[in-house]
Amino acid sequence: MQPMKKLFLLFALFAVGLLASGQQLSFYRENITMKIQEHHFYVSGTYYFRVDQPGIKQLYYPFPVSDLFGNPDSVYLFDLTNNVPIEPTVSDSSGLLFLADFSKYPDLGIQISYRQPLLGSKAEYILETTKVWGKPFREATYQLIIPKSLIITRFAIVPDDFIITDQEKIYTWERYNYMPERNMVFEFSEEK
Repeated sequence: MQPMKKLFLLFALFAVGLLASGQQLSFYRENITMKIQEHHFYVSGTYYFRVDQPGIKQLYYPFPVSDLFGNPDSVYLFDLTNNVPIEPTVSDSSGLLFLADFSKYPDLGIQISYRQPLLGSKAEYILETTKVWGKPFREATYQLIIPKSLIITRFAIVPDDFIITDQEKIYTWERYNYMPERNMVFEFSEEK
């Protein structure tokens, strides 16, 4: 079985187990900054979760998998609410599983960052797995930063706004009650 399918199956089984046990875990907000620079895609985000019963919960975080992407590296997880780093329990090129401690607080903010080599002219941030949670994001914000010399030739999701500085282009998206229908995909080329 492919690693992505294996981890997604683990996550799906975990989600079904939570629902069957009557526990509610919700993923209700994310704030993501992405950057394309020197053949790498950088992602750093804050993800917000809520539970109705305290305890330790296992969460799944997917990485995009394609012949155009290398294996993610420089993965960093940090529980902002409890102020502690998090070590993944399982990690491979398609995603990771980790434990989140809701013992003291029903709401957690978790920072997740990684770098992924780009082997072509495309980058991707996974959004479609939001459907597994069964509820839209209450709020979601996204920002893509690229060098001024780079041109985005295709956005899977058109940005709401952008600004151009001396060195960079910054694209932004702001969504409320948002159930993503597709992943964020960016195809790009170098300005000639």
